[in-house]
Amino acid sequence: MLDRGFVKDVTSDLLGRHLESSRTIYSGLDPTAESLHVGHLLPLLACLHLHLAGHRVIPLIGGATGSIGDPSGRSTERSLIKAETLDKNIATLTKQLGVFYERGREYARHHALYDSTIGEISVLDNKEWLAKLSLLEFLSTTGKLSNIGPMLARDSVKNRLAKGISYTEFTYQLLQARDFEHLFTSHECTVQIGGSDQWGNITAGVELIRRVTSDETTQDKAFGLTLPLLTTSSGDKFGKSAGNAIWLNSSLTSVFDFYQFWLKTPDADVERFLRLLTLAPLSDIEQLMEQHKVVPEQRSAQRRLAEEVTTLIHGRSGLEIARIATGVLFGKDLYALKTHQVVAAFENDSRLVRKLRSDVVGQRLTRVSTFGRTVKSTSQAKTLVASGGVYVNGERMTDVNRTLTEEDIIDNHLIFIRTGKSSHLIIHLD
Repeated sequence: MLDRGFVKDVTSDLLGRHLESSRTIYSGLDPTAESLHVGHLLPLLACLHLHLAGHRVIPLIGGATGSIGDPSGRSTERSLIKAETLDKNIATLTKQLGVFYERGREYARHHALYDSTIGEISVLDNKEWLAKLSLLEFLSTTGKLSNIGPMLARDSVKNRLAKGISYTEFTYQLLQARDFEHLFTSHECTVQIGGSDQWGNITAGVELIRRVTSDETTQDKAFGLTLPLLTTSSGDKFGKSAGNAIWLNSSLTSVFDFYQFWLKTPDADVERFLRLLTLAPLSDIEQLMEQHKVVPEQRSAQRRLAEEVTTLIHGRSGLEIARIATGVLFGKDLYALKTHQVVAAFENDSRLVRKLRSDVVGQRLTRVSTFGRTVKSTSQAKTLVASGGVYVNGERMTDVNRTLTEEDIIDNHLIFIRTGKSSHLIIHLD
C-alpha cells in the first residue's frame, strides 16, 4: 500500500508491525446518497488490499451518524436527511458494498491474488448501537472522557467557528469516536481507515479507546490510517459535493460513461490512478508507463485503467458491455451488431429509446431525430440535416425530406442516429 501511494498519515509508526498479524479493520461512510461514487474508491480499494492480505474488514455504514452530518471538509451546515431517504440509502449501500467486495474478490482472482481462506467482510450499521444510546449515557461516558480543547482545535470544527457550527455537527466527532470504541470492544477492531479529512475524527477514537481502557499503552493498540483524497492533478475532487460525481451504480452512471470517464484520464493522472485504483502489478504499471511515454497518442495506459476499474466495479460482463457501447458510438461496423448486445450495453441509458415500428418506419428523419434529448425540434433537425450534421447508421444524410424505411433497420430492431460528432440516438423498434 505504501508503494501504491495509499498512506497519508498514521497515528503511530507501529502500525506496520501491528498489521503483520491478522487484524480487524474498519472504514466508515455515511449514507448521504443512494449510491457510492468514485470518490469512495480509495477507502474501498484500501480495504480490499487489506482483506486480500488476510485481515477482517468491516465497512461501516453510518445509519445513525448520517442523520446528523459530518462537518469534515464542509464550509456550511449539512441539511438533515429525511428518515425514509436515509433508510433507503442504507439498504442500497449495504447491497452495493456486498457487490463491490464480491466483484473485488473475482477481480483479485484474475490477478491471482485471492485466497478463499482470507478474512471475512462484515458490513455493519452504527445505528445498531448508537440508536440505543441515551443522551445521559453518552454524556456520562464518551462526553466525560472527551476534552473540549482538542475538539475545538480539530480542522473540521476550527474552520467553521467563524461562520458557526451547530452542537449537532460539533459532537459528530464524538459519535465517530464512539463507533471506534464500540468496534474495538465488541469486534476486536484495532484500525480505522479514512480520508485525510477524517484525521480529527479518527484520532478522537484512538484517544477515547485509550481513556476508556485506562491503559496508557492502548495508544499503540488502536490505530488510525488516513488516505489522500482522490483528486486530479489540478486538485479537483471527485464526489457529489464537487458536482462531478461518477456513480458506481450503473442506473445513475452507465457502464459506458463510467468506462469513458477513465479512458479520458489526463496523462498527468493515469499512472497514479493505475497504482491506487487497480490491482495491476506495479511492475506491469511501470512497463506500461514506459510504453505510454513513447506513444502517448495510443492512450494504452488510459485504456488499461478503464478496463481494470470497469472490471472491478461492473465485472467482466460490464467491461464487455462498455466495449460494445464504445463500438456503437465510435465507429464499429454497426451492421454486425446484435440487438441483445446493444440493448444490454445501453440499458438505463437515455440514448436508447424504445419505439413502435409505426412511429419510425415511413416517418421523416427530421421528426424521428427529436425522439432523443439532443435535437429539440423538427426545425432544428432540418437545419442539422441540411448542413450534413445527421447520420443514419453511420451514413451522412442531407435530404430534409428523407424518410426512414425497413431497409434502415439493423438486425430487425435497431436504427442508429448521430447528430454532430458525439450526440447519439439508438432506436429500438418493438
